Amino acid sequence: MVAASERFLSRLERLASDRASERRGLAISRVRHACATLTEMGVTARVIGSLATGRFGPASDIDLLVVDCPRHLKYGIEGIVEDCLAGLPFDVVYLDEIPAHKLDRFTREAVDARHLR
Repeated sequence: MVAASERFLSRLERLASDRASERRGLAISRVRHACATLTEMGVTARVIGSLATGRFGPASDIDLLVVDCPRHLKYGIEGIVEDCLAGLPFDVVYLDEIPAHKLDRFTREAVDARHLR
């Protein structure tokens, strides 16, 4: 009975790992699309958080840092990101709103979506 239980748990762990890997791949694909779309509009966005640092998991959201944005688009890009991410949860942070004491941490981990693996 113990061996069957261990096999079941092993299979369950593999399934969870496979799903997490699939979700990460989907997140990367969609965030690349979102960043490319924003670039076409004159917005520079970088990926931060768990997706950028390799800790993206089943409950993770996608964090975007808007580095440069035409003034008239500020706060209007969330809808575009939402459409591109198609249901994946996300947060948008604007570089010019980050407190000075946190600025280094945000910019240090920022990754161009094209470089995500």
